[in-house]
Amino acid sequence: MERLIKNSQFGDIKFDEDKIVEFSDGILGFEDLKQFVILDIQEFEPFQWLISIEDPEIAFPIVSPIVVMDNYSPNLSKKEIEYFLGEFEDKDLLLYVIVTIKENLKKVTANLKGPIIINQKSRKGIQVIVEEDYSTVHPLFG
Repeated sequence: MERLIKNSQFGDIKFDEDKIVEFSDGILGFEDLKQFVILDIQEFEPFQWLISIEDPEIAFPIVSPIVVMDNYSPNLSKKEIEYFLGEFEDKDLLLYVIVTIKENLKKVTANLKGPIIINQKSRKGIQVIVEEDYSTVHPLFG
């Protein structure tokens, strides 16, 4: 079934209900928001937008961490991830980092300390804090 939400930046956003990702713990700082959809907009590639269904004005720019750092490989426990996201094969998982956009593009940063993991099969997501010494404000450019 198709749904519609409205966002002041992106206008009307139509999506199928089977595209909803459930974050049982929310996103850090937004723990009360549980349902999100990922929006692809060609002009913003490689960025995507993680948009709250409950409050469509809350939208996080996200990107694959490979765009930010070639050798990004946080130590993630499969058992722990399965507990939150359900059973999966590696191909079922999507890994993103949240980007903070600044007016000065040279100051755009990515949060490598708190990646977002989504199980495409179960449509569940979680934001984790990794133990490695990654930064919450890793420069994206330069």
